[in-house]
Amino acid sequence: MLRSGLVFSIIIVLYDVVAAAIARSVGVAYNSFLVLALVLFFFMGVYAGRTRRSWSGIVAVAIAAVADATLGWYVAAMIGPGYVPGWTMRGLIVMAVESAVLSIVIGAAGVWVGLSVAGRRREFF
Repeated sequence: MLRSGLVFSIIIVLYDVVAAAIARSVGVAYNSFLVLALVLFFFMGVYAGRTRRSWSGIVAVAIAAVADATLGWYVAAMIGPGYVPGWTMRGLIVMAVESAVLSIVIGAAGVWVGLSVAGRRREFF
C-alpha cells in the first residue's frame, strides 16, 4: 500500500511538472490541467481497488493527494508563475485541504469501481 502510494505520488508530481511546463510555454492557465489530474486520481483509485481488493486502497490515493497538494504545487510554482500576489498562507492551506479532499473523493469513486470490477472477475473464475 505504501509502495503504491509512493508510485502514485511520483506520477502525480511528474504530471504537475509537465503541466506547469506546458502552461508556461504555451501561456495557458495551470488550472486548465485540473480535470486530467482528477482523471488520474480516479484511475489510481481503480488500480488500488483492483489490486488491494479492499477499501484500504484509498490510503494510497490519499498519500498521492497530499503529495500533490504540497510537493506537486511547490514544484509547479517553481516552474510556473511562482507566488501570486494576494495569496496568504491561510488561503494556500485552505486550497490545499480542499484539493486533497476532492482528489480523495474522486479516488474513492475509483476504488469503488475497482472493487466492483475485481468482484465481478472473481465470479467468472
